[in-house]
Amino acid sequence: MVKTINLKIRIRGDLVANHQMTLYEIKNDLINLWSKDTAFQSDTLWFEMFKETLQKNFGVKNTDYLVYDNGEFVPLGGNKSNSKRIKLKQIGQIKEGSIKNKDFYINLFRKKGYENIDEIVTFVNDHNEILGIFLIESTEKWRDFSKTSYYVELEKTVSHLIQMVRKMGLLISREKNFRQLFSTTELFNSTMDSQVILDGIIQTIAEFYPSFDTELLLSQDYRELTKSYKLFNYKSERPSAVDAFVSGEMTIEDAVDLSEKIINVPIKGRQGIYGVLQIMLPLDYVFTNSQRNFINMLANTAGSALENASLYDQTHKMNDDLRLVNEVSRKLNSNMYFGEMIAYLKQQLLTAFRPSEIAFVFYDDIEVHTIMSRTSEFFITANGEQYIDYVSKQLEAGKESVFDPSFSSTIKEEVHYESVIAIPITNHEKMVGFVVCLHEEQYRFSFDSFKLMQSLIGHSSLALANSMLREQLQELADKDYLTKLYARRYLDNIVMKSIELDEGGVLILLDIDDFKLVNDNYGHGIGDEVLKQISSYVLMEIEGKGVAARWGGEELALYLPRATIYEGSNFAKKLINEIPLLTNPSVTISCGVSGWKPNMETTFKSLFQYTDKALYTAKETGKNQVIINKA
Repeated sequence: MVKTINLKIRIRGDLVANHQMTLYEIKNDLINLWSKDTAFQSDTLWFEMFKETLQKNFGVKNTDYLVYDNGEFVPLGGNKSNSKRIKLKQIGQIKEGSIKNKDFYINLFRKKGYENIDEIVTFVNDHNEILGIFLIESTEKWRDFSKTSYYVELEKTVSHLIQMVRKMGLLISREKNFRQLFSTTELFNSTMDSQVILDGIIQTIAEFYPSFDTELLLSQDYRELTKSYKLFNYKSERPSAVDAFVSGEMTIEDAVDLSEKIINVPIKGRQGIYGVLQIMLPLDYVFTNSQRNFINMLANTAGSALENASLYDQTHKMNDDLRLVNEVSRKLNSNMYFGEMIAYLKQQLLTAFRPSEIAFVFYDDIEVHTIMSRTSEFFITANGEQYIDYVSKQLEAGKESVFDPSFSSTIKEEVHYESVIAIPITNHEKMVGFVVCLHEEQYRFSFDSFKLMQSLIGHSSLALANSMLREQLQELADKDYLTKLYARRYLDNIVMKSIELDEGGVLILLDIDDFKLVNDNYGHGIGDEVLKQISSYVLMEIEGKGVAARWGGEELALYLPRATIYEGSNFAKKLINEIPLLTNPSVTISCGVSGWKPNMETTFKSLFQYTDKALYTAKETGKNQVIINKA
């Protein structure tokens, strides 16, 4: 009996010694891992080495390690997928390091795809917080070892190893992140080019996370960069992107309709948010805290750089804007004609703001608006009138200016031109007209552009109003008050310039037959009305063809530059035929016509004498006819 007991004690002692030696060998293998730097860069690498140790010492072949992360167990290398992630609502028993109802958990893991396991080993940190678990298809050697005190020591040793690997991996990851952030920050700080900064964001994400699909949604201030990136649109963006843009906080959306997970990271500085970095991942991808922090830091760094670039651009733009305003003001105050002013101002507006359509509108003495000749043709259409009427009503109602980036939303109907800016032209605080700029795209004109246009038109208003007043005064001097025809002196100058510059022309002298009888029979008031009726018709017919003037009394002079004698005589014959029909009381006219060509050595005096002679002949030979000078 004594020998049997002694044998059992000796066998037990041998087993204990064997288990102790096994633990020693395992520790020795773990120490050898320290000489392999790569083993401490990730859980996956060290576990692959550790599996060899388990197989060598215990014959264990099937082993899995699951990392614990926020209430879930994640397979090694599987953090990009939810397919084998296991959520446990009650893990308090596991945290304590001793699993009660172990069979329940074994069955749970078997249902998740780990069919062969029959043993669970837990690992906790120094604060008794769970790090992960081993799922093992055990062997007899393993079962014997797990019943000894050395098993507990193995748990502590491996738990310490896991903590060290995690710390080392975290340090390596942080170092890599900070090196990249430092390099990216150097790039951002070395440039004031927004395009370079935005490209740097995308390039950095691509280098760190090549499997990520990224897109930049930029605020309206970066419209010129939309060839490379998208413009943020409140109406069409997903709510998660809008939330990120408005709140300045990262949002994560499981977009089931797209089978994607969408990460929206605001690009923000101290003074505002400049866009959203949008990252698209597979729907089951797990976005880690480390990735979240890195991308947040990258976006914030980019936001600060963009803000500095924007401030730099704004400073230069402000200087450019001041130079533009000063140059335009100086040019417009250099005694230009009103038409020249409008043409110059239009060119400056087209260069600075690139509108699709532009209109110059002025009010007359009875406050009826008139569209100037330099206006885009669109504004003489019914659709164009819609914009003019809308702007006119807004400004007449007391609105200082009109700045509408989405006109269709304002009037609740579809329109061709979405962006509208209208600035009044004032003189002594009275609105004398306004300028309208349109563009097809919504939000085409920035608020800074609107303020610049206000300044530009504001500084131009006085010069425009003064020039318009000068031309009105000049027109009073150049035109006959009664007939609104030009005065004789004005026509004299036109004819003399034409003889100097043109290749020919026709002068027509028109006299109302027996006009004295009209005055005697009906009174001078009626005579004046007849004269105005004839003048009004002549102005309508000669528009775009030549100039008409009151020559004196009931005699009118018409000049058609570049016209032939044939064209001039036909024009006079039309007047002969039409005037008796439109005057009340009806009157007839007589016309003398004379033309010139370059080889005739014509002077204004000779042309007038020939034409006057032809008119005299028409009057003396029956009136109500056209006589052409044959000289």
